[in-house]
Amino acid sequence: MVQPLSRRPRDPVGAQAAFAMAPGLALMGLGQGLHLPVLFRVILAEVPPERAGVASGAMATSQQIALASGFALLGALFLHLVPSVGIQEAFAWALAAQGISVLLNLALSPRVRRA
Repeated sequence: MVQPLSRRPRDPVGAQAAFAMAPGLALMGLGQGLHLPVLFRVILAEVPPERAGVASGAMATSQQIALASGFALLGALFLHLVPSVGIQEAFAWALAAQGISVLLNLALSPRVRRA
């Protein structure tokens, strides 16, 4: 059964941690929002117009698979670390892992030549 919010136990430490994590979450969302449109534009620019629909669908599918996989891996890391180091430090480790992933993607991605 669902309890009314007024009857739920209060957790001031967890609430403070949630507010402390908000800037990091906003930064992650901003980074993802900035790179996805550029990625789609770069990849779809190489596709013939008659295949644009198929390529767009394949891109959307791969995006969803990557986001779900990343969420699962970072969530598993976070939940593994919480009991030993606490919420805030576990979040910092998950954020660092995401940053390392971004740097690896930048280093290993082929460079796009400008015409």
